[in-house]
Amino acid sequence: MLMSWLALSPRWLSARRLAAALLAAAALVLAVAPTNAVTLTATEEPQTSVLVATHDLAAGLTIGPDDLRPTDRTTAQLPDGALVTGIDVAGRVVTGSVRRGEIITDRRLLGPGLSASLGTGVVASPVRLVDLEVAALLRPGDRVDILAATQEASTATVIAAGVVVLAIPLAESDDSRGAEPLGLVVVAVDRDTAARLAAAAASSILTATLLPP
Repeated sequence: MLMSWLALSPRWLSARRLAAALLAAAALVLAVAPTNAVTLTATEEPQTSVLVATHDLAAGLTIGPDDLRPTDRTTAQLPDGALVTGIDVAGRVVTGSVRRGEIITDRRLLGPGLSASLGTGVVASPVRLVDLEVAALLRPGDRVDILAATQEASTATVIAAGVVVLAIPLAESDDSRGAEPLGLVVVAVDRDTAARLAAAAASSILTATLLPP
């Protein structure tokens, strides 16, 4: 009778409900805790603040204060030579077309303008090479010989010897392969050599050979 009376007692019923509520709360905590632990202990991938294009940049553009912006990107996904935030790039020149949001690398920019790297009497002369694969091998700073050949001639003639490559404009690309060379290179030459290159381009095909440093 005593047990029956206790089971029906309002105070006993309240205690049972309280105990049941506490057990339910404990079960909920145990169910949620493992998920939270995984979330809190998961290691985030390290990120690096790098420079990206604020808008589309054309080849030959001189970088101004509104052309690039910093953004955080996963370090493991950064391309080689990515320029980190804090590097002074004002006045440097874009070597090839850049899309908005593209990460800027060291090969995307020249020094503070082509003219800054030219000596007295030296000009920057664009040369279109017939072989795109040759252009793809070249890098700014390389020394090359520029050769001209015609369909009638059996040999090629060196018309610019030991000239320095200043820039290699790149074509835009919408796929994952990235920008590709146009076959155009810009070299530092004197005015007479620039005139010979222009004349040869009108009547001959041009190619280049890479010289040792």
